[in-house]
Amino acid sequence: MAREIMVVGGGGFGREAMWTLERINSVAYAWRIIGFADDDPEKAHGSIDGYPLLGPVAQASRDYPGAAVLIAIGDNATREKIYRSLRGHDFPVIADPSAEVAPTAEIRHGSFIGPRAVISVGAELGKFVIVNARAGVGHDSILGDFAQVCPGASLSGHTTVGAHAFIATNACTVPGVTVGSHARIAAGTPVYGNVADGSTLSPFGILKR
Repeated sequence: MAREIMVVGGGGFGREAMWTLERINSVAYAWRIIGFADDDPEKAHGSIDGYPLLGPVAQASRDYPGAAVLIAIGDNATREKIYRSLRGHDFPVIADPSAEVAPTAEIRHGSFIGPRAVISVGAELGKFVIVNARAGVGHDSILGDFAQVCPGASLSGHTTVGAHAFIATNACTVPGVTVGSHARIAAGTPVYGNVADGSTLSPFGILKR
């Protein structure tokens, strides 16, 4: 029986997440999609891509207390803040039907796996992790809570990514490196060594500590 679900976030990533829910339903009808919840006053009413806007997140939570929730917010800190504001909801793992997830991978609640992403054997993903379209997580890699791997990024085996870290589009790691918590890897940047907590690594080197 299909379950109710609402998407928090009516921006670009929210619309992508909604597309994945549609793709899941095209394979087997699993989710009765309620609509989008968003705290932006300009998204309090109307619809996006044919789905109703449910108003602010707190209001939508009260209106649909038993619904599952997909928090489709790209900013890692905001994603955590919204999660901690919600009570009584289920936060399922949502994986696009085209994604490949190894049976020995472990993925905690609230995480999102985008189209054609690959989660390899022995990988561990914390809660509310985003692995976006065409991204790859190599064998035995570990991603901390609220981390994000953007489209096309590739993590080699035994990579460790700390909580709230951000791996931008087409970045990549060599095997065995650690990207610290709250660290940021700029788009297209290769990671050859460990990156300290809170640092930003670009093709030009460390930009901030």
